[in-house]
Amino acid sequence: MLDLLTRNWKLKLISLGIAVTLWAFVVGQESAEIAVRIPVVITGLAADMVVANQVPSEVELRLYGPQSLVRQAAARPTAKRLNLAGMGTGEHNFQVLPEELNFPPGVEVVRLSPARLRVVLDHRFSRKAAVRPVIKGNPAQGFEVAEVSFEPPEVVVSGIKQEITDLDWIWTVPLEVTGLTETTTLKANLRPPDGRAIRLTPTTVQAVITIRPRPPKGQAPAAAPAKPVTSK
Repeated sequence: MLDLLTRNWKLKLISLGIAVTLWAFVVGQESAEIAVRIPVVITGLAADMVVANQVPSEVELRLYGPQSLVRQAAARPTAKRLNLAGMGTGEHNFQVLPEELNFPPGVEVVRLSPARLRVVLDHRFSRKAAVRPVIKGNPAQGFEVAEVSFEPPEVVVSGIKQEITDLDWIWTVPLEVTGLTETTTLKANLRPPDGRAIRLTPTTVQAVITIRPRPPKGQAPAAAPAKPVTSK
């Protein structure tokens, strides 16, 4: 036993000295309290399920402890993970526990908000919705937008049943046509309705904006009437 204690005694003495120095450094520091926001990450959600309520995207913490350790913890925030694997429809509650956030020893979580996260799961429903354009600006003088077509003309929307039942169309983000003198093809991003937790597939489509000369006043267009274009 004595041989084990005395073996490499110089290295052991150095290690002890370093440990004592670090301990003295930490204990001798001024304490600090810092607010930190950590993200809430949802994992394991089944393909046929949807989160039917608004789940906070962050949890706010107040960390207290030696200044250097607190600042170190604040600079490398962890995340609160909600694993929904295997969970069915209904309400599920998750407690935010300080010990699962893996802060270094000496750092104390003195307050957190919210302390509990509520997740409501429901079955995912899907349907098709037509794509409709939102036009921004005007073509060059003497020209007009004849029509806007899309490929694909419809997209799949999915979410909880009550939020997609009346969803017959999806608007694009504004399509800029200012100064155009000829037909233009561009990628159009789609804009989900505000306040609805829905998924779009795909999220972008190809838009063909057909531009034609504006006919003189009183003269009917030579081509067939164009499809209506919606401006917002």
